[in-house]
Amino acid sequence: MSVALTASAKHYASKQGIAGLVETLDLGSDCAIGDLISLETAGARHDFAVIRRRWIINARGGTMLELTLDHPARSI
Repeated sequence: MSVALTASAKHYASKQGIAGLVETLDLGSDCAIGDLISLETAGARHDFAVIRRRWIINARGGTMLELTLDHPARSI
C-alpha cells in the first residue's frame, strides 16, 4: 500500500514539516473514498481526505493499492 498526495496536500504537509510522515502512513486496504485521516503531531491535528483508490498491477502480476489524500479535507 502506498500513499500519494494531491498538490495541495503535498504543499500543506511540506509546510507543516509532516510530508515524509504522511507519505509513509500504513492505512490499510480497508480505507475508502471519503474517509477522513487525522494525523496528530505535537498537539496539532492535520486532516486529510481519501479521494482516490487505485490498484497498480505490475507485469509480474504483483499488486499494490495506492490511496490519494487531499487537503483540506472536503466532503465527497
